[in-house]
Amino acid sequence: MSHFCHITRPPPIAEPKGSWQHHRVSDRDSPPLVFPEELLWYCVKAKPKQEGIATRLLRSELGIEVFCPKIRFKRARATGVAWVNEAMFPGYLFARFVYPELYRRIAATSGVAKTLCFGGHPAILDELIIADLRQYVADGETVEIASEIKEGEEVKVIEGPFLGIRALVTRVLPARERVAILLNMLGQEREIEVSAGAVLPDVRHPLEHQ
Repeated sequence: MSHFCHITRPPPIAEPKGSWQHHRVSDRDSPPLVFPEELLWYCVKAKPKQEGIATRLLRSELGIEVFCPKIRFKRARATGVAWVNEAMFPGYLFARFVYPELYRRIAATSGVAKTLCFGGHPAILDELIIADLRQYVADGETVEIASEIKEGEEVKVIEGPFLGIRALVTRVLPARERVAILLNMLGQEREIEVSAGAVLPDVRHPLEHQ
C-alpha cells in the first residue's frame, strides 16, 4: 500500500514595495506574510527516530490534533523474529493547527525539526488525504503489514539450523508453503528448501521498496 500526498500551495503573495526584499525569510523562524487564520493540516518533519516523542508532546503540551500512522510488522533478529512498530512515513507526521499562531511553539517542541515548506510556504495537506489514510489503519493509527516473499528477494532465516543467515529466494512453492533459498556456505552456494515462515525479507522498512 503506497500513498502520495498531494500538496496544495497557497496562491502567490504580492510583494509589498520596499519591505522584505532584503530580509532573509527562514522557514523555521518566520511565517508567510499572509496565511489563513484557520485550522489546516500540515506536514511536520521530526528529528531522526523521534516521531513518537514529537507526536506525544504536540498533543500533550500544545493540545493539537496529530496523525502519525504506524505500521506493525515482523523483523528478523539475530535470535529469531520480533514484532516491531514504526512510522509509516519515517521522519514525518501530520498536524492540524493555525500556522501563524503555533508555528514557533511547534518548531521549539522536542522531537520536531520543522514544518515542511516549499518556497517559504508551509505545505498544506488536503483533509481528504488524512481521511483516506485513516481508512487503512485498524486502531486509528496502526496497520499490520504481512511479509510477502518473492523470487529474487534477499531474506534472512529466522528459525532452524540456518538461523540468522542471509539468503536469496530462488523459488516460491505456494502449494507446499515452502521456498527454495540459495545459501553461501564455506564459499560454496547451496540451494535448500525451507518453510515459508522460516524466512523474512531482509529490509529495514517493509514499504521502502514498494
